[in-house]
Amino acid sequence: MKFFDFIKGFFIFTIKEIYSFFLKLILVIGVLAIITIVLVSSAKNFTEQKEGISKNYSYVILNPYNPTEDKINNKLFSNSKYNMNFHELVTSVDYIAKDPKIKGVIINLDQVSLNSTQIEELIPKLDNIKKAGKKIYAYGSYIDNNKYSLAINANEIIMIPSSSADLSVTGYHYSDLYYKNLFDKIGVDFKVIHIGDFKSYGENYTKTAMSDELKVELTRILDRRLELFTERISTARKIDKNKLMNDILNGDSTFLTPFKARDLGLIDKLEYSGQMFQRLGIKDGDTIDIYDYTSKIDIPENKNKIAVIYAEGPILYDEQTGNSIAITPVNIAEKIKQLRKIPNLKGIVLRINSPGGSALSAEVIYQMFQELNIPIYVSMGSTAASGGYYIAMAGDKVYADASTMTGSIGVVSVVPKFDKAANNLGINSSGISKGKYTDLYDPFVNLSDESTNKLRESMLETYKEFKSRVEKNRGINSEKLEEYAQGRIWLGDEAKQIGLVDQIGTLDDTIKALAKDLNITNYSVQEVFISEDYNKFLQRLSSLITNNITIMDIPRVQSELEFLKQNSIKPLYYLPYNLNMQ
Repeated sequence: MKFFDFIKGFFIFTIKEIYSFFLKLILVIGVLAIITIVLVSSAKNFTEQKEGISKNYSYVILNPYNPTEDKINNKLFSNSKYNMNFHELVTSVDYIAKDPKIKGVIINLDQVSLNSTQIEELIPKLDNIKKAGKKIYAYGSYIDNNKYSLAINANEIIMIPSSSADLSVTGYHYSDLYYKNLFDKIGVDFKVIHIGDFKSYGENYTKTAMSDELKVELTRILDRRLELFTERISTARKIDKNKLMNDILNGDSTFLTPFKARDLGLIDKLEYSGQMFQRLGIKDGDTIDIYDYTSKIDIPENKNKIAVIYAEGPILYDEQTGNSIAITPVNIAEKIKQLRKIPNLKGIVLRINSPGGSALSAEVIYQMFQELNIPIYVSMGSTAASGGYYIAMAGDKVYADASTMTGSIGVVSVVPKFDKAANNLGINSSGISKGKYTDLYDPFVNLSDESTNKLRESMLETYKEFKSRVEKNRGINSEKLEEYAQGRIWLGDEAKQIGLVDQIGTLDDTIKALAKDLNITNYSVQEVFISEDYNKFLQRLSSLITNNITIMDIPRVQSELEFLKQNSIKPLYYLPYNLNMQ
């Protein structure tokens, strides 16, 4: 029987290996095919850029999908028109207002994907288009809060005349995953040490539900965002604000048919896209999408330069193959190296969109910018909190959007211990040591109260360093700052009131303010990106092909575990909450 069991096992093993081989082969062929298609497409796009895509367009289709702040220039895909970041999008929309050829803009809401802060920055540019006498039409079938927020100020909001389409103007919902019960079952114990009563990162490892402190902070922020949202709707659509808020809270404005949405004054017309185009007199060749339009813009170069450098993503100490966009001392140093090569560089705008991360990396990066003998203005994106705010202290002036999440001045450290899990499996840890606290980093030795206090003492010094940077750069005394610190989260307009930022303004506002303060009127904006070499690209490609896919590869869980793995027992300036209102 053992022989037959062996044969059976060998047969199953062989089948699995053959299956795995062919699966990986198919993936390799598929990836190579995609690369080939992209290369051909890129070459075609490059040719089109040179030869001209259309000569008769008069309407621009606004359809940006998930534009990042930063981007990586990859030689394989560098010619792709879709390799467009958010500032390029804003610049293009700004250019539309001045383009005499353009009669109007059609926002394709079904294809647009922007976060709430990006929409906030785009709205003034759309208003400029209207001020220039051009029309804006917003068209969609499924419209949520974000899409509707973009559409509010259009001359017309148009939906397909079908009950299967819907408009939902809702309140907010935010949830997180709490793992304590799971870790208790498998014997994993997490020690979370935080400096600041509101520094909440790590509580999902030690609690079964959201803490009251975090609930208070998030409720205040999301309530404020909802209030601003309803005010905009009320003003633009001339709808009573109190009634609108009641409808939202009661769910009466959720899953509205286009017919009902029109009756309530939330939209203007019901038409299919063909009917809309016919009514507006738009013929074939009259439209161009925002990507093609951007590729055709030729902005003249000026001698004077203002550079925009991006710090987007979590702050890590080491580079990660699987995390294309992140902030590390290495990639910031590479960008600064490029900065030094720009002739006639007059100033720098540092655009930060980061929840923070490694305290050490934040300090190293802060010092890198401090060493630059040139004016630096900071522009905050959707989030510039904790370590992201720390880096911002390198700026001479700090600008934020009204809905930016910032602050979170505090320190946290997460220490996972696996001694109980090992004991449950019959595994004992045994060894030798000399010197106090030498076993602190051993994951299979329980963290004593004395070791915990030692870590806390070290983190208090890190917290003092954080506050000293803020005190120095923001001119806030220690006693007053403590009221604003403690890990508390602030919206941009709140942060301005208490002195954590200087002005409310977009990236474009920050660039213009820097130019004005430098007393230069003619200048070019030069964005600084890093280039990804073939070796790193192939490494990422290889990891996609060879790694086994499990339930832990769910992006949300995977990113948490990967971050925790790299930053265990390290002091962190980190705020991991994405509060984009959907």
